Amino acid sequence: MGLTRGASAALVSALSGHFHPVILTEADWPEEMVRVHSGVGTMTWNGQTWFGAGRLVQFQAPEEAGGLATSEASVKVAATVEDMLAERGKIIRNRSIRVWFGATTTAGGNVLVADPVWLFSGYFDSRTGSMTRAGEDLSHDMVLGIGTGPGARLSASITHSYEDQISRYPTDTAGRHVQNAIKRRYNPQNWPE
Repeated sequence: MGLTRGASAALVSALSGHFHPVILTEADWPEEMVRVHSGVGTMTWNGQTWFGAGRLVQFQAPEEAGGLATSEASVKVAATVEDMLAERGKIIRNRSIRVWFGATTTAGGNVLVADPVWLFSGYFDSRTGSMTRAGEDLSHDMVLGIGTGPGARLSASITHSYEDQISRYPTDTAGRHVQNAIKRRYNPQNWPE
């Protein structure tokens, strides 16, 4: 079975044995492009400098599945409460994020074995905070939800509701009959006995 993401022969060769994975993330954050990798130290790739975030950033990739439904991805960033409050006013919704997967020469390193392969592109969809306690230690995280389907800007042009149907096509009754059939299927009438 071959890889379909365009991985180079050098990366495929590195992945065939023991390897050290790395994730590179490029985010269109307000006022700046943020480029981080999951290793330590600075890395140069694609003409850009990527800063090592190590364990301060955790990435949850979306599931791959067939069909029309898209799954969510997320990025969890370790932050202080003050840092999270400072970011609160920045509008990130619908700003792009791109992620690549690669391998480094050492565990947690910053030297790539070969060019990484594109993993996915998406957009920031939400921002929440989380707090966890391990004994006396309290950690705070900023959790950034990532959408992988059409962005909210585009959804208005592809979403079609019953109300939209009757306003555009007032004489078409098919939409009404389908809506009634769906209601009967999931909410059947129960007559008193």
